[in-house]
Order: sequence, then C-alpha cells, then structure tokens
Amino acid sequence: MKSGLVTLALVLTFIGTVAAPAITLDEAVTLGRQRSLRMQEPVIEQQRDGGRIMEAWSNALPQVEGQIAYQRSWKSPVIFFPDFITGSGQIMQIKTQQDNSALAEATLSQPLLTFGRVSAGIRAAYAARRANEHVLRGTDQAVQLEVMKRFWTVLLMRDVVAARRSSLAISDSSLAKVQRMRDVGLMSDYDVLRVRVQAANQVPQLRQAENALRLSELSLRELLGVPIDTALTAEGSLSEHVVPLDTAGAGIHTRHDLQALRELADVNKNQYTIYRNAYWPLLAGQVKYSWQWSNNEWAMNKQNNASSVYGGLALSIPIWTSGAQGGRARQFKADWQKSVLDLRQAERGAELQYEAALRSYRAACESEEAAGLALEQAEQARRIAETKLAQGQITPLEMDAAQLDELVARVALAQSKYDRLVAAAETRLSIGLAPYASLENLK
Repeated sequence: MKSGLVTLALVLTFIGTVAAPAITLDEAVTLGRQRSLRMQEPVIEQQRDGGRIMEAWSNALPQVEGQIAYQRSWKSPVIFFPDFITGSGQIMQIKTQQDNSALAEATLSQPLLTFGRVSAGIRAAYAARRANEHVLRGTDQAVQLEVMKRFWTVLLMRDVVAARRSSLAISDSSLAKVQRMRDVGLMSDYDVLRVRVQAANQVPQLRQAENALRLSELSLRELLGVPIDTALTAEGSLSEHVVPLDTAGAGIHTRHDLQALRELADVNKNQYTIYRNAYWPLLAGQVKYSWQWSNNEWAMNKQNNASSVYGGLALSIPIWTSGAQGGRARQFKADWQKSVLDLRQAERGAELQYEAALRSYRAACESEEAAGLALEQAEQARRIAETKLAQGQITPLEMDAAQLDELVARVALAQSKYDRLVAAAETRLSIGLAPYASLENLK
C-alpha cells in the first residue's frame, strides 16, 4: 500500500513538473540582468555622472546672466538748491528718483585662464563616469554568477529529490519483500523491524530535500523578479552545462572592480589638483549690455531711455583665505592617497581570490572524477548483485543495499558537478571574465 502511494506521488510530481513552464539558463541570466534590483543603482548613478560632466564643462564655457528690474516711486526724495537763475533767493526742490524706471542687463562671462582647475574638473568628471561604468559591468557579472548558482542549485536539488524518492521506494520494496518472507518463515520479526526503521529514516531526508528544492525555486524567482506564486522551473540537468575556463589574455588587471578603483583614484587626484591650484589667479573676460528707461511728471523730457555696452578683463588673485583652500587641498590629497592604498589592497586580495578560486576548481574537478569513478564502481557492484541475486547467492536485502549505494554515489556526483560549475564560474569572475561565457561579449 505504501509503495503504491509513493508511486502515485512520483506521478503527480512529474505531471506538475511538466505543466510548469521551463526556463533555460541563458533565458534566466538574461532576465536576471534585466530585472535585478541590484542593476538599478549603477544605472541611476549614470545620470549623476552625466550631470557632473555638464557641470564640469560649464566652468569652461561662457556664462550669460540677465537682470530685469522695475521701480515705482509714489513720493520721490528731493534735494534742495538755491535759485541762482532768477536770483530770487528761493530754494528749488529737485527729485533724485524718477517716477517710473526700468533696467535690463545682460552679462557674458568667459574664463580665460584657470591654471588647470577647469581641465582637472573635466578629467575628474569623466573618470567618475568611467568608474561607474566599471561598477555597472562588475554588478552585471555578479548578477550573472548569482543567477547561475541559484539555477544550478535548483537542478542539484531536483537530482537529490529524485535520488531520495528512489531510495524511499527501494526501502518500501525491501520492507514488502521482508514481510512476505517473514510470513513464510524465512525472516524474523527483528529483520522486518530493521527494514521498517530503514524505510522510516528515508522520509525525513526526502522531506528536507523537497523543501530545499522549493526554497531554491523561490530564490531563483525572487532574483529574476518573477512573482513568487508563478509556476517556473529550471530546464535541463547539471550534466548539460559546461563553463569554459580559458585564462589566455585574462588577468586580475581586467577586473572591473579594480578598474573602478583606478578611476576613482584618478577622480581624487584631479579634485586635489583643483584645490591645489586655487592659489593661482583666475583671469576672466566680461561683456555687459545695459538698457535703462524712465519717465516722470516733469514738464520737460518726460520719458528717456539709454543703452550701453562695455567689456573688460578681471584678474582674481587669492591673497588670504584663512586656510580654507589649503584645508580642502589636504583633504582631497588624503582621499587620493587612500584610494591608491585601497587599490593596492584590492589588487592583493584579487590575486588571493584568483588563487583560491583556481584551487577550488581543481579540487572540484578531482572530486568529480573521484565521484564518477565511485558511481561506476557502485553500478558494477549493483550489476554483480543482480547476477548473484538471480543465482540465489545473496538476499534481497543485500540487493537493496547495493542499489542504495548507487543512489548515494549519484547524489555525490551531482554535488561534485555543481561544485565544479560554481568554481569555474567564480574563477572566471576572479580574472575579469563574465561568469556566463555566452554573454562574454555583451555590453
């Protein structure tokens, strides 16, 4: 009865798997790169970089400022003068403001000589943009690796679940055989109890594997931005995936995280240059146009307007800033030195990471080879057991034990394949290559 229930569960699981839409690794990686939230922050930073470049160039390009003003006087102030014209000795009142007046001005300013401050700002802005581009590509590669690991975890847990179900089915079959043999007096109650315990021990392991499979599928959907309740499964098996590990022409110098740090050091260097050169004068040219209009209640010349244009040069010389410029220069110099130190430390860490990843890959390959050999031996032992069982030389329990050994070897081989794939992808990432080889040339 229990074997029948297990078989029914296997059929229902198979039907559910077939009904769920399958996604390939290539599709999963592409979807993850498009919908991962981790990719959004570098994209937003690109907008900030564009603004920095515009601001940096604005310091080198002409600036135009305009001003429009209007004033209405309800009661204008006056000044008093004696009337020398008529000689009457009376005091004359003369308004000092017009009743209505307007002023319009336009000023064009152009920096002429900044002693490298403007060019350093432009270089810093472009270096910041290049640094963020490397951050974006590094984040893209990290997302690729995470998608691959979660995708392969689903395939691994699927193999583990299949092995656990087969193991439980074998244990149930052994229990049924032993019970029949006990009924005819060939087995004792102790033998039946021992096989029953063995079958019961398989159930928790199966439930744990099934739960791990469901969690790995949920984790994959979350990373891909797919609703959690969406039926989605990974397509293929671990044996179908290969991660090439060709290190020719690659190295830690091509890693995007290190290149981002180099550009960041360049940013801090140019910012230090800006404040270091702030001690030098600043030469700028200026052209100004002005138009004035006014009217009043005087009997003569009630309205008038005039315009003027003039230009000139201005030399700004910093004489004493109470240490403000020097303090800023020291701060950015310290930032520059720290970024260089961070780069050196990161380069050392990258070398260590590459060596560790490469050793892990070699160990995983050796483990996979050993697991494959163990599976071949387990299959050979199972075939020998089948022959001996047919000849009556072993009991069914010994045959079941040989089959269980083969299932354990299969699980070990699946785990070693997973470890080898992950180690190969991490090794590629440690030398600046895209983890997913088919996306190597994609931007």
